[in-house]
Amino acid sequence: MDTRFLESVIIVAEQGSVAAAARQQGLTAAAISQRLKTLETELGVVLFRRNGKTVQPTAECSRLLPHARKMVGEAALLAGSLDGESLSGILRIGAISTVMTSLLPLTLKHLRKTAPLLVPEIYPGTSVSLHDRISRQELDVIVAIAPPFERSKSLEARNLRSEPLMLMTPSSITPQDVTDLPSVARIFAHMPYIRYDPSSWGGRLAEQFLARHAIETRLFCTIDSQETMARMVHEGLGVSLVPGWMQVYDTGLDIHWHRVAGDEFNRNIDLVYPGVSPKSRLIDAFCQAIIDIHKRLSSGTSTSAGLHGSGDPDCSDVSKD
Repeated sequence: MDTRFLESVIIVAEQGSVAAAARQQGLTAAAISQRLKTLETELGVVLFRRNGKTVQPTAECSRLLPHARKMVGEAALLAGSLDGESLSGILRIGAISTVMTSLLPLTLKHLRKTAPLLVPEIYPGTSVSLHDRISRQELDVIVAIAPPFERSKSLEARNLRSEPLMLMTPSSITPQDVTDLPSVARIFAHMPYIRYDPSSWGGRLAEQFLARHAIETRLFCTIDSQETMARMVHEGLGVSLVPGWMQVYDTGLDIHWHRVAGDEFNRNIDLVYPGVSPKSRLIDAFCQAIIDIHKRLSSGTSTSAGLHGSGDPDCSDVSKD
């Protein structure tokens, strides 16, 4: 059985489209369809059923997929052991939007120089969806928030960044106005609250902080886009409580950042990847590149004191999550 055909089955099932799988594998849709037909004849089952422009895996196909992934992975491991020095091939990278708009473009620019034969495939998503996809072996490496549970033992993780919880305010509220928890509570009492969606792992930290200190808020809206939240604060619509993410874009927003919580409310951004992978050299190259870029940017980030010491990011730059 040709493992390339099994790989086509996996990609069609993930993408829900023969055309999308053809683009990903650099083949024609007819070639992918022929591969599927050959496997169906060989196995004596129907693998997909058409539903308009998409295809849905049959029950037989769903039972086949775990075994197909294992066979394709073992074949790739065998090939990788014979070509241990290669830094070529496709690397499927998942990242949260904070990373997509800040670290990732510079990381890919660096990799284009150091590993020009590495072909990145970029998949944006929430931390929840990205962890789910890498657990199903649909991605090779992700950059996402550390989950509030223990990861699968088949996965490894390296911490990239630890982000303190910050109060984001209009510039009319100065550092002198945010000196202790009572002053934070007064700000929330007088300003509408732009809430970081508590269904996200990062948003939970803000909710836990407010609950622990019994701080009441006047809710303006709930949203899961930190760039949009920052722009709302800039327009004077309220204040927000978010992790201090990496700033690399000068957007000219007129806002101030104030650190209000200790390290127990930090949001940790991790690199997550399989402990054993045929693409281990590509994963290592990507991880080292993004770590190097992060260190370079961090060394140029200005800081100022907050309730819990130094660490406030410069307030002129924003990205989103």
